[in-house]
Amino acid sequence: MLTVGAAPADTAPSTARGRRGPHPLWLIGAAYLAGSLLLHRRVLPDLRTTVVGTGTTDHDVFIWWLHWVPWALLRGENPLLSDFQNHPDGVNALWNTAVPLLGVLLAPVTLTAGPVAAYNVGILLGPVVSGVALAAALGPYVPRWGPRAVAGALYAFSPFHLAHASVAHLNLVWSVLPPVLLYLVHVLFVRRLRRPVLTGALVGVVLAAQTVLYTQTLGLGVLMLVVTAAVLAVRFPARARAGIPALVKAGLACLGSYLVLAAYPLYLILAGPVRPRGQIRDPVYSAADLANAVVPTRLTALRPVPGGLAERLQSHVGEQGGYLGLAMLALLVVAVVTGGTAVRLAAAVGAAAYVLSLGPTLVVLGQVTGVPLPWGPLTGVPLLAQAEPVRMQVFVTLAVAVLVALWLDRLPRLTGTAAPLAAGALTALALLSWLPADAQLTQPATTPAFFRAAPAHLAPDDVVETHPRLSGAWGGGAAPLRWQAVSGFAFRTTGGYFIGSDETHPVLVESRWTPYQLGLRDLARGLPDPGSERAAAANRALRATGTTVVLVVPPAAGDLVGVLDWTARVTGSPGERIEDVWVFPVRG
Repeated sequence: MLTVGAAPADTAPSTARGRRGPHPLWLIGAAYLAGSLLLHRRVLPDLRTTVVGTGTTDHDVFIWWLHWVPWALLRGENPLLSDFQNHPDGVNALWNTAVPLLGVLLAPVTLTAGPVAAYNVGILLGPVVSGVALAAALGPYVPRWGPRAVAGALYAFSPFHLAHASVAHLNLVWSVLPPVLLYLVHVLFVRRLRRPVLTGALVGVVLAAQTVLYTQTLGLGVLMLVVTAAVLAVRFPARARAGIPALVKAGLACLGSYLVLAAYPLYLILAGPVRPRGQIRDPVYSAADLANAVVPTRLTALRPVPGGLAERLQSHVGEQGGYLGLAMLALLVVAVVTGGTAVRLAAAVGAAAYVLSLGPTLVVLGQVTGVPLPWGPLTGVPLLAQAEPVRMQVFVTLAVAVLVALWLDRLPRLTGTAAPLAAGALTALALLSWLPADAQLTQPATTPAFFRAAPAHLAPDDVVETHPRLSGAWGGGAAPLRWQAVSGFAFRTTGGYFIGSDETHPVLVESRWTPYQLGLRDLARGLPDPGSERAAAANRALRATGTTVVLVVPPAAGDLVGVLDWTARVTGSPGERIEDVWVFPVRG
């Protein structure tokens, strides 16, 4: 994040004044959109049955929530709490990647073309909106549109956004808050705060909007705002002291408007039902790998490192978005050494974000070294302790883009003969080193025909158990969520893929195995027939959760006869094939 700029907002020339034709931001947005369409062109022929992102099941989660939010609002249901999955306990949207704000914004697509298409449109537009937001936010710091457009493109199609798009992280390709915070740094800390109460109230609105987009980015963003304020205070102590009264007023106004707008979401986070009551993820495993700074993944076009190193990085490709590269690092060093105060402050804040992204202990090529790092004390801070340090990389990416914009703005003013040529060559090499590879793949997201006509075959109050089991297993575990969403929420389901808890488990990431499912698992493993006593117990367990129907979707391979026999014995029903699904009413 940047702190002070070369041209204050009050005096920066407006290149758009008196301009005829489209505003530069529209042209920039059109260029970014063309880039996004090119990058994700494989999904364009069929937005309704194909999805961006492979090797993951997260797209099904977003498809479910994108449909749930407008569906619930139109029917007077609570969009932030639902028992339509993980019935009867339900799920808490604020502890999941529910993206309610996107559910509202993309509702026209969802309600006309369906939730699968809405998810794809969201993936296509997220980087575009994020990049345009940065190009706009750079106005107080960089007066010329050219450098701002390049910086926005770097941010939009950065290794961070490429990584998260590749594994269907819709919540993270919409990284609009970091550029907004960049602009707010100028408003709050750089120029004189003329209307602190109004400004603070508007900041509260921004934070409330991010609360219903993705809470983790909100927490990390507030942390980086504090870090930036501290860096500024150290560099400009007298100015910081003089600005304290106005900042206090702005802070109180921010808190007031935020509490008014986000009171209910905040309740769901702090005291809402089925919220997790323990540590969700290991902060060491969810930290960035130091080697990722110079080791690119398959998503970057130019990979000047030995093959196989990327496979040794910690976590999976979706969390390996911290690539900087030697050329970009060299350019940043030159920019900082030759630049002024603004460049060095931006680099300081970016460096702080990078160190924090490494988590509580240093990890190199997947090996935990045990070297303690500054994130360690934060693991004891409520709420922030649940954040994944690796996702601080979005602020590192922002800092890189800002530094490149400042450098490009100064580049034409370099004098001499050799210096401009060398600087231009290094700049071109650095920019090319972030060129995306043609590696954003897709996978099918089809739905059995039965679910498209489910309202004709199921009662509105039916509670369904499915086979295959609904789970968080990568490679299709959450597909039943997509089927339910495409059905128009024609039923509730006992399955779920979510973050929550129950009376005996402080943390759950999917619904618990039922006796019915355990019997199917034993059969698949070739174990002896579960027997009539287990079938009766499984029947009682289904009825205890309110389950009224078991739906069996025939597998591509496996013992369908055994599955149907066990399901018939458990439900007490012979079952009926409707369309391409077997339907078993549950009887006592």
